Amino acid sequence: MKSIKDNYILLLIFTCIAIFFVNLDALYVNIMEARNFITAREMLHDGNWILTTLNGEPRYQKPPLPTWLTAISASIFDLKNLFALRLPAALITIVLVIFLFKTAIKFTQNKSYAFISSLILSTSFYVIFAGRNGQWDIFTHGFMMVCIYQLFLFFTSEEGKYQRVLIAGLFFGMSFMSKGPVSLYALLLPFLISFGIVYKFKNIKSRIVPLLLFIIVGLLLSGWWH
Repeated sequence: MKSIKDNYILLLIFTCIAIFFVNLDALYVNIMEARNFITAREMLHDGNWILTTLNGEPRYQKPPLPTWLTAISASIFDLKNLFALRLPAALITIVLVIFLFKTAIKFTQNKSYAFISSLILSTSFYVIFAGRNGQWDIFTHGFMMVCIYQLFLFFTSEEGKYQRVLIAGLFFGMSFMSKGPVSLYALLLPFLISFGIVYKFKNIKSRIVPLLLFIIVGLLLSGWWH
């Protein structure tokens, strides 16, 4: 049986649980969390799942996906349970860390490097703050990291191209529905630029149709929100 010390993903999950789940409800709710939690509460009480509100007033500035996830978590555990309200953010942080690990392996073929990189990410101040908070930045980056991983596989392999772009388009849309184009500029564009410089976009003609499918899926999932 594979030892735990050689199972990097399991070690990363344990690390993330220790960082992001222990005493998750200890900190006081900050002003931005309060706004998000009130919107989630009104989703459950008033049924405003599309036309989101804050204290009964329209609140359309932020896409609703993280609020949906928070409301679902609160409906399962308890609307007054602060751990439940912050749980979706902690879970998506694990997704972010694991998919950085998987992407780093694809880039370097070095599991130790990927593991150390993921540990640095999981212990950085911004990620700790965002992963233990009911704010939406961590969602947009977590979903986009999955999109980037799938795009890397799409550009470097001839197998499963349509499957890759469908998954990438799905998570691109989820990223956009978490906080608009924030992660598009912060993660996706730097990835595409650097990938094009270092790896080049080989056999791009055979990938034009799948790329159009990626764009269509991403636009359908994200473009409906104004």
